[in-house]
Amino acid sequence: MTSRWRHTSPAELAEWLANAPACWAFAGGWALDLWAGEPGRAHSDIEITCLRRDLDSLVSALSGFEIVAAQNKQLSPWNAGAVPSPPFSLWLRRYGESQWDFEVLAEAHNQEAWQYRRDARICLPMDRLFRRSAEGWSIIAPEVQLLYKCKAPRDKDIADLHHFMPLLDDVSRNWLFAAVALAHPETLPLLPGGR
Repeated sequence: MTSRWRHTSPAELAEWLANAPACWAFAGGWALDLWAGEPGRAHSDIEITCLRRDLDSLVSALSGFEIVAAQNKQLSPWNAGAVPSPPFSLWLRRYGESQWDFEVLAEAHNQEAWQYRRDARICLPMDRLFRRSAEGWSIIAPEVQLLYKCKAPRDKDIADLHHFMPLLDDVSRNWLFAAVALAHPETLPLLPGGR
């Protein structure tokens, strides 16, 4: 059986979004690789993220794509303006294609801060949510991406935590440990330098 995901490159995805009127950033494993400046492992898909308030604006720039909402392991047509209750993501593929090209995630937030969609007690100032890689790519903060990998981590998530956590600065690493202790304490022993 062929993969449901096409191997879309970051450069190709950035080209499709070149005229998007909303801010977006690479997420998932690709964000970590772009941040570190080296591949950590092979990726089966590619994701971007934006603030929930910017989702409609971002999607409006992608008229050449079929868009569905993925929620509770079900796919349903996406209706612009109708934001499903979290958690959800959007899957996109060019019309006529059988494989999905990329996924869009929407980040929860209030006026001042990003909020972890799995536990709103965990926040990060908005100006720390998106970063720039050495090549200039917009990426989600690595500590945020690593936090997402801490809920019921799979082998590849644990490998990513061990590969990328040592690269974090002290402020980011301490924030990540505190966030995991609050939202996913069962995962703490699996972290490098676990507490």
